[in-house]
Amino acid sequence: PKYTISEENFSDCDGCSKEVAMARKNAISELSEKWKAKYPKCHEFSVELKKMISDLRFTSSRCFPAFNGVVNQYLDPSMALDRTEGVDVVDLDGNSSIDISGSYGVNVCGYEKYKDFIEDGWSKAKNQGLFLGSLDNTVLDNIARLRKISGHDEVSFHMSGTEAVMAAVRCARYNLKKKLCVTFGGAYHGWWDGMQPVVGNERLPNDVLCLKDMSALSLKVISARRNEIAAVLINPLQCFHLNQSPPSDVVLKTNDRKVGPTPGYKEWLQELQKLCKDCGVALIFDEVYTGFRLHPRGAQGAYDVKADIVCYGKTLGGGLPIGVVCGPKDLMARGDSKKAARVNYVIGTFAGHPFVMGTMNAFLRWLETPETFGLYHKMHTNIDTFISNANKAFLEKDYPIKLVNWFSVFSILYTLPGRYHWMFQYYLKDEGVNLSWVGTGRLLFSLNWEKSDYDRLLDRILRACEAMKQGRWWEPVSNPNKNIKGNLMMEMGKATLKNAMSSFSPQA
Repeated sequence: PKYTISEENFSDCDGCSKEVAMARKNAISELSEKWKAKYPKCHEFSVELKKMISDLRFTSSRCFPAFNGVVNQYLDPSMALDRTEGVDVVDLDGNSSIDISGSYGVNVCGYEKYKDFIEDGWSKAKNQGLFLGSLDNTVLDNIARLRKISGHDEVSFHMSGTEAVMAAVRCARYNLKKKLCVTFGGAYHGWWDGMQPVVGNERLPNDVLCLKDMSALSLKVISARRNEIAAVLINPLQCFHLNQSPPSDVVLKTNDRKVGPTPGYKEWLQELQKLCKDCGVALIFDEVYTGFRLHPRGAQGAYDVKADIVCYGKTLGGGLPIGVVCGPKDLMARGDSKKAARVNYVIGTFAGHPFVMGTMNAFLRWLETPETFGLYHKMHTNIDTFISNANKAFLEKDYPIKLVNWFSVFSILYTLPGRYHWMFQYYLKDEGVNLSWVGTGRLLFSLNWEKSDYDRLLDRILRACEAMKQGRWWEPVSNPNKNIKGNLMMEMGKATLKNAMSSFSPQA
C-alpha cells in the first residue's frame, strides 16, 4: 500500500533515541540549506521542468516511497547538465561531479569518445541529408561488422533497444509459428507491455511465462511446453541480481539488497542453449545493456554461448539512439514462402537513419582495434583493484558498506540493518558523485577511467560515508526485527486498513 511517513515520525521510525532523531533532523536541514546555495540554477530548472515532464517527477523520488513526501521537501537530486569533461559531468551551477550513472548503460567508452563518434558520423552522413529507405556503403560496412560480432547472417536496424526486443520476439513467433515466450524472474527487456510481466505493467501479458532463473524446474517447463514456446529471452545482467528486479534505492527497506555475480551462470546458459536447440525454441540474448560492456562481443563473448537471436542497443549507436537485431535467415524472415498474405511486418521510419549509421560505423571501427581490446583488460584490472581498496578502507573506518561488481557494473551493499541507507545517495551527490535515479543500486564505470579517477571516486565516497555517520543515519539499531521489520509491517498494516476504510462507502 502507498503511504507517507509524517515529518514528525520521519527521523525515528527505526526506534532510535530522541537525541539521534534530532541529529538526523538537523543533518537533513543543514544539507537542504547547503544545496540551496550550491544548486540554485539546477533547482530552478528542475522545478520548471517537473511541471511539464512526468518522467522527471517520477525519477526525482529516489528513496523508499514512504519517505518521499518529507525528503522531497528538503532535497532535489535532479541534475541539470551543462557539459561533460572526461569522466565528469558539470551542472548549470558549475559543479563538477564524477559520473557513475553511465547514462542508463550507454556510456561504455567515455563521453569524450562519443563526441568523436558523433563528429565522425556527421562528416560521413552530412551530404546525404534526411534521405531514408535506401542502403549505402556505410550501412553495408556496419552489417559486415555486426555479422562478425554476432556470428549471424542477417541484421535489422531499429530505433531503440526496446524496439529491437519487440522485433526479435515478433520474428521468433512468426517464423516458429508459436506464441509463448519465456522470461526469467526480475529480468528487464524494455518498457514494451508485451514483455513486461512485473510491476509497471497495467496489462498482464497472457503469452509470456516468467520462470525462475537457474532452476531445473524451469528447464522442465520449457521442455514440456516446447510446442507452445517460440523463444526464451535472456538478459545477461540478471547474473548480477538473480531472480531479482534491478537494485534500486527506491525499494531499499533495510540492508536487504541481494546483488553479486552468480556462480555457475555460464554453465546455466550453456545448458539452456542446448535445451532450446533440442526443443526447437529460439534463444534470444537481450544484449541491449550488456552488449559491448562486458566484452567486445558482449555476453556471447564473455560466456562463450551463441544465442539464436541477439538484440543490441545503447552504446552501439555511437552516441545516438539505436536498436539492432541479428539472427539467422530462417528466424529473420519477413514473409512466408507458402502464404503470400502472411507477412512479418517489422519496420520503422527512422530505422537505418544515415546519421546513426555514421556514428555506429565510427564506434564499430574503433571497437575492432587492438588498443580497444587492451582497454577492456585494463579497465577490469583497475576495477578489481578499486573494489578491493575501497572495501578495505570501509572496514578500517567501520563504515557499514561494501562494493560488489560484475565486470564494469557495480553496486553498494549495506552491512548494517537500517532504514536510512537510501540517504547515502544524497551525500554522494553532495560530495560530487553523480548517480542515476536508482541511486546506489546500479553504478557503472567506462573504459576511459584512469587510476586517478578511481582514487578521486574513493576519496569522495569516504567523505560521504563520514557525513552519513556524523548525521547519525547509520546509528546501530537495537532489535532490528522489531524496530525495522516490525515497524515496517505496522506501517503497511495501518496504510492497508486506512485505504480499505476510505474506499468503504456505507449504503444509505
